[in-house]
Amino acid sequence: MQSEEYANIKMLYENGRTIRDIAREYNMSYSKVRRILLASGTQFRGKVPDDLKSKVIELAKGGVSANKISKELRLNPNTVLRILKKSALSRPRKKLKKEEIERIKEMYLNGYSIYRIAKEFNISTNLVVYHLKKTNAYKKT
Repeated sequence: MQSEEYANIKMLYENGRTIRDIAREYNMSYSKVRRILLASGTQFRGKVPDDLKSKVIELAKGGVSANKISKELRLNPNTVLRILKKSALSRPRKKLKKEEIERIKEMYLNGYSIYRIAKEFNISTNLVVYHLKKTNAYKKT
């Protein structure tokens, strides 16, 4: 029974399932599934080949967004961001000051559109809505 289960775990992993998915399905911990795979001599697929890393870096230097890179190369967006961070190409997140957040709220309450506020602060509309919700000022229309 147990060896059959282990063979199924190995087969699932080799067919593209993640260790986390398999652990959930078999009600096991991540580390237990990983140990089973190690013991069965499974080749892990975790490493991103150097040529693919180079392609990610090249596209990023060309101005392509991490999201577009991940879709084009069929990589997890977090993998792309990790590669860019290690290559010192990731953009630091812009933190808004309390005064800026208050100004966003004030502008919204005075009738400015979310788009116009985003444009003025050079941030995404999603970030504007996030801060408006956080300050309980957002009214869904």
